[in-house]
Order: sequence, then structure tokens, then C-alpha cells
Amino acid sequence: MTLAVVSVAVALVSFILYALDRRSKEKPIVWPDALKLTLFSGMITSGVMFATTSEIPVLTETVQAVSESLPSTQDMFVGTPTF
Repeated sequence: MTLAVVSVAVALVSFILYALDRRSKEKPIVWPDALKLTLFSGMITSGVMFATTSEIPVLTETVQAVSESLPSTQDMFVGTPTF
């Protein structure tokens, strides 16, 4: 629920800022540009929120699996390179 609310809020704020910018330049709003800006800002926000929230069980399982295999992976890179 918060993901949708935050995405819509950011999209709305980005549209308002775009409209204020166009108004300060005394130019009309270009609706396709406004639509693209609004949609992409909402999509980027939802992607960042999805990736950074800890409520996702698949993400916590993935992080746990990666952190368990990290020491064995680090052993491959110990020492000085010989070329």
C-alpha cells in the first residue's frame, strides 16, 4: 500500500514542479512530456521503494544466500596477481 501511495505522491509532485517550471518560463505545458515525466518518476520511485524495503521475503532469502557464500568467494581473490 505504501509503495503505491509514495509512487503516486512523487508522480504528482513531479507534475506540479514541471507545470510550475513551464509557467515560470511562460510556455504552455507539453502534455506528452508531462505524461512521460510523471509516469517515469512514479515508476522509478516504485522500483527504488521495492528494492529497498525489507518486507520482501524473496529479497531477504537472496541476501542471506549471498552473504553465506561470500567468504568462499573472497578466498578466490586473496593474494597478489601474477601476470
